[in-house]
Amino acid sequence: MTRASLSERAERSPAVQVVISIGTVLVLLAEVGTHLPAGSAVAQLVTKEANFVVRMTATEQQWGVFAPDPRQTSLRLEGRVTFEDGSTAIWELPDGPRVGANLRFYRWRKWLERVRSDDFQGLWGPTARWIASVYQDRPSPVVKVELVRLFHTNQVTGEPPPYQEFTYHTYVVDDP
Repeated sequence: MTRASLSERAERSPAVQVVISIGTVLVLLAEVGTHLPAGSAVAQLVTKEANFVVRMTATEQQWGVFAPDPRQTSLRLEGRVTFEDGSTAIWELPDGPRVGANLRFYRWRKWLERVRSDDFQGLWGPTARWIASVYQDRPSPVVKVELVRLFHTNQVTGEPPPYQEFTYHTYVVDDP
């Protein structure tokens, strides 16, 4: 007979089960606390702590798509890569198949919301350097990466308008 692993023994312990239950309830209450009406007295009391808990547990949720006023724009990001020989490439977010991969690729869409925002400029340089590293195996080295925001206002009917674009960060690769 094999002995149960340490994690299995811990999970069977009544004390650990109580701690897990308390943690689960705390996270659920924090989620509720982050979605209370902004002006309410309870929201004023718990919002700061609730936001901290959901961020620390990586369970932050944005429900704007279901709100009375959902986002009116579609967003994209391109990394426009220029090589030393003058050729170019365009890096785009991984998208995956239309069916079955939603959870796997959802994180990329959430990341897009941050990396294109002026509030998260600290992500721009590392993102551009990472995109350059994706193309490091090419015969011609990368000399420049431009991060480009693409966006358009959504329409209920008809063809969507063309994307507008704005280059918001340029990374020039230094000589090694």
